[in-house]
Amino acid sequence: MRNPVSFALIFFTLFLLHIQARTDPRPCTASCGDIHNIGYPFRLRGDPANCGDPDYELYCDRNNRTILNFHAGLYYVKRISYAERRIRLVDVNLDTGNCGLPYRSLGIEEVLGDGRYNRNYSSPHATFVRCTEEINSMRSNMVPCLSGNSARVYVNYTDYMLYNPDIPSTCSIIAMVLSDGSDDQKVNLPTSYDKIRQTLQSGFDLIWSVECRNCRADGGYCQFLTKESNRFRCSKEDDYATELRNAILYLVTVFVIGVTILCRYILAPLVVFVFILHKCCSKRNRIDQ
Repeated sequence: MRNPVSFALIFFTLFLLHIQARTDPRPCTASCGDIHNIGYPFRLRGDPANCGDPDYELYCDRNNRTILNFHAGLYYVKRISYAERRIRLVDVNLDTGNCGLPYRSLGIEEVLGDGRYNRNYSSPHATFVRCTEEINSMRSNMVPCLSGNSARVYVNYTDYMLYNPDIPSTCSIIAMVLSDGSDDQKVNLPTSYDKIRQTLQSGFDLIWSVECRNCRADGGYCQFLTKESNRFRCSKEDDYATELRNAILYLVTVFVIGVTILCRYILAPLVVFVFILHKCCSKRNRIDQ
């Protein structure tokens, strides 16, 4: 009997190891150019199916540089911090500091609406606008290679996302890109085009959260504990109804308890006192008569 049992245990152990190897992507690592030890949740295109997460796929271009395709935009990966869950990105058209537009427009709303990444909503943005008239106050941040006699393109650097009502009526937004500024830039934002171009060349950070992605896939939404964190609470749409029902129930309970206390300890003694006082007064009137 021992041999069949031993054989069954060995078979079961090998089966579990096989399943674990297929479902646990963490042992898989890869590298591309300057980015080494690419691991979970990231994977390189062409890696075995059990490596990483398909929603966090990177690929290596012909120049051996790691690229992330995010919302149809292409971004060079400059750094990955697994301890902080941060990935540093720079638009491929802005990496060299050349004059021009980003490969694709990207604002904070697209990042937060995606679910895979998180970032502070009040983030620096570089907004490219095309104007039919010259804007004297923006002359220093004109993009020379995109401007002509009929229209001029300016880049406006702000610590929040711009919308069409925020710009002159003769202008329209044509592209925007996220940025990360230094502590000094948070006080003194770059205003000239050359300084803005240098700032954009350094790229920006995103924080990834596989758990938030899973929460959204399950019909929930992520309530992050801080403005720029990967820690969050997964909430469902019906949580609001539950919280409202609980709040109403709590208020009704407090009201009932309050009325009970009022009737038992205030109104009831007061009624008894009035009754006794009335009896005493009635008895005294009869004696006086």
